[in-house]
Amino acid sequence: MTIVDLRLLVYVKNFLEKLTSIWQPHEGQSDFLLHPAKFKVLSCGRRWGKTDVCAVQILGLLMGDSPTRHVIIAPTQDQANLLFDRLQQLLMQFIEANDLKEVPAVKLTPYPKLSFGKHTVLARSGHVARALRGNEATHVVIDEAAFVPEELVTEVVMPMLATTNGSLTLISTPRGRNHFWRFFNFGQSGEHGFWSKRAASAESPYVSPHYLQVQRELISERAYRVEYEAEFVDSEGQVFRSEAIEECMSCDDDETELDEAKTGDPPIRIGVDFGRYRDATAIIVVKGTRQMARVIHTERFHKLPWKQIVERVARTVNMFPGAIVECDGTGVGDPLVEALRAEVQDVAVRRFIFTSESKFQIVDNLVWMVENAAIRFKPDPTLIRELEHFQITQSDSGAHRFEAQSGYHDDLVMALALACRDLPVSYGRTIYARKRREFDFEATG
Repeated sequence: MTIVDLRLLVYVKNFLEKLTSIWQPHEGQSDFLLHPAKFKVLSCGRRWGKTDVCAVQILGLLMGDSPTRHVIIAPTQDQANLLFDRLQQLLMQFIEANDLKEVPAVKLTPYPKLSFGKHTVLARSGHVARALRGNEATHVVIDEAAFVPEELVTEVVMPMLATTNGSLTLISTPRGRNHFWRFFNFGQSGEHGFWSKRAASAESPYVSPHYLQVQRELISERAYRVEYEAEFVDSEGQVFRSEAIEECMSCDDDETELDEAKTGDPPIRIGVDFGRYRDATAIIVVKGTRQMARVIHTERFHKLPWKQIVERVARTVNMFPGAIVECDGTGVGDPLVEALRAEVQDVAVRRFIFTSESKFQIVDNLVWMVENAAIRFKPDPTLIRELEHFQITQSDSGAHRFEAQSGYHDDLVMALALACRDLPVSYGRTIYARKRREFDFEATG
């Protein structure tokens, strides 16, 4: 350990002592905060306390003498705001507890920005990479780093730190063996100045062993290992490969595209998968052709009366005049389709009946689009989780079916499959080099 590292260790320990009255770390959080590495990678289980520990990490630097510039990045602005808001809350509590006279100045538009003496903190969405290019930072935190495209880290964030000799924190629940896994392995071997830690939910004293035992019994072993033990699990049985999903993620969607779509610029397809309690209602809006389409809007909600569900779907559908809506019309969905038709204007509402054969066909079509990167979407953690935990299962009789792994949902996957099922085909000269994934079994169930 260098002299600089020792000084940093002493500073962090002194700061944590001052923080004791409002926040105390558990052992795993202490390991993270006290390690001097510039590049830290945390693979976290649910409820481990990653938001708190990152907020405290930034707070400690705000109390230093040297000017700092922090950028919080997450797949969505809402996700970035969670960490920004927790930092602001802890900062105000620290100011009061230590009788400090200086207070922060906070702006919320066009994006959250906190100024405190010589220090600034920004919270930004990572889905428009070009908006982040050219920024300079002394410290960047990427929350849910496994759910952003790799190029956001390597081509956008790393250059932000080049002239400041800055530090980087990557923190996330794991998502297969993608770029986050590779950065994690750098830390395990100490390569390139990285340090990493697997932070299982059980490390937190606020997560009871009884709760974890119940979760282990409710969800699949694979899901438990990912979500609560923070393990990097391979993609065995996965319908949509992690590598293919990664290629479909886009950081540079045009922010005006949604507004342009509302003007009726065709072709637009809307997939609606109805649900109420155990399953949610999911809506996905897609614009383009089978060869190249883009997700421009997603919604997922549940626990509403059927009448309110129809009204909410209708509000979204009416935003896109001239669109074609593909609705799940199976079972309870049948009367909902008729109710939706009565609520919408200038759109065509189609009923789609799920059978073993029809489900296989629309999922197979979506697999082709994902494998060929013909469908593009922003890094939406909920959609990505559903795609990566959508699997092929086999019953004792040998029948195969597509379904979400235990502990996960497939509402957005099915809404996306519905939206993409009848996209127009472009007959240009595009050549597809990727191999189509084939399923050599008879689809049933």
